[in-house]
Amino acid sequence: MKRIFPTLLVLWLSVFAYGQSNPKVKEMEVQRNLIEQQISESKRLLSTTQKNVEGQLAQLSALSAQIKKQKAYIERIDADVKALDRELTNIEEQLKTLQIELERRRQHYAYALQKMVHKNTFENRLMFIFSAESFNQMIRRMRYLREYSTFQQKQGELLLSQQKELDQKRNELEQTREAKKGLLAKRLEEKKELDHQEAEQRKIVNNLKKQQKDIRSQIAKQQREREKLNQQIEKIIEAEIAAQREEQRKKETKSGGTTTSTKSGNPMPAYKENAADKKLTGSFESNKGRLPIPISGPYLMTSHYGVNYVEGLKNVKFNNQGVDIRGQANCHARAVFDGTVSFIFEHPQIQGSYIVMIRHGQYISAYFNLVSLKVKKGDKVSINEPIGLVRPDASGNYTMQFQLRKGTESLNPELWIPF
Repeated sequence: MKRIFPTLLVLWLSVFAYGQSNPKVKEMEVQRNLIEQQISESKRLLSTTQKNVEGQLAQLSALSAQIKKQKAYIERIDADVKALDRELTNIEEQLKTLQIELERRRQHYAYALQKMVHKNTFENRLMFIFSAESFNQMIRRMRYLREYSTFQQKQGELLLSQQKELDQKRNELEQTREAKKGLLAKRLEEKKELDHQEAEQRKIVNNLKKQQKDIRSQIAKQQREREKLNQQIEKIIEAEIAAQREEQRKKETKSGGTTTSTKSGNPMPAYKENAADKKLTGSFESNKGRLPIPISGPYLMTSHYGVNYVEGLKNVKFNNQGVDIRGQANCHARAVFDGTVSFIFEHPQIQGSYIVMIRHGQYISAYFNLVSLKVKKGDKVSINEPIGLVRPDASGNYTMQFQLRKGTESLNPELWIPF
């Protein structure tokens, strides 16, 4: 009896206050904080000092990219609010079940203790023991009293544990309610920011509409320059493949193998990768969707792969065989995978702007608009290794184009890199 009453006293007089975090709420907060940090960093890339058409077009593309990020963030907040609503319903149901179970155990425990108080006095225990018909029976009765006392103590401890669990659920419920309240306030704040960005976007579009004809002509000129540059890249790749085939033919001829001569008019055999190239190709392919961002620091993707339309301007579009990424001052291009620098050449229209091509087995990554190169042709590079600084354009923006190819075939970098 002396062992039971302290447990009962602790059970009814203790007050529990637990600050254990709801894991789901914590996980959502971590993910939102990461997105919020990325948005905050990319906002610094929006400003431009140029008011000419080129500067405004660059500002419009960056602002449109930021608006997409902002909308995606608000959609994420909405999804988290719905998830919290489901979590609140789930916790409330668990809380109700725990309260019913706890009350049932309390009543059962109180009834058992009440019976013990009346029956388990010292005299009653002695009478119960000494009224045994045999010595063995007396020993069993003594053991029974001890075991019953231990059982009641464990019941009290179980009740205490359930009370603790109930208090934790109450705290979890309150914490989740507060999280939802804060999330709704955050959504309102982000919606105001989105409205501000869209107003700025409309202002730029209205200014550019007055010069739409000139803009269409300017973008068409830029498109022609892009196409010429892409053709030059394809010729470089074709020449490299032809050189590899010729090297293979010479090796086969030297080793006594037979190969079809190019003088007969028959094409060379297809180039066969060596073991190292095959391994690199397979490794590169296995990392599809997980390659690192090819630019250091905060960034904004201002132009996507494929056909891009200029926001708000009718029939103003261009085709991109890569992606355009704007970074901060002094940002540098980074290799997206291990490989070898296969070619470096200067942009034919922009003096001092270089394109670096890196081979990864059958795949090639190309980095445009670089200065202060840190690599040369033939260098082995590692994933995330700096290649060179991104060159600022006339508007003061640091924009790099990134392309990905398999042979001469253009690939969508957005399928390979989680921008």
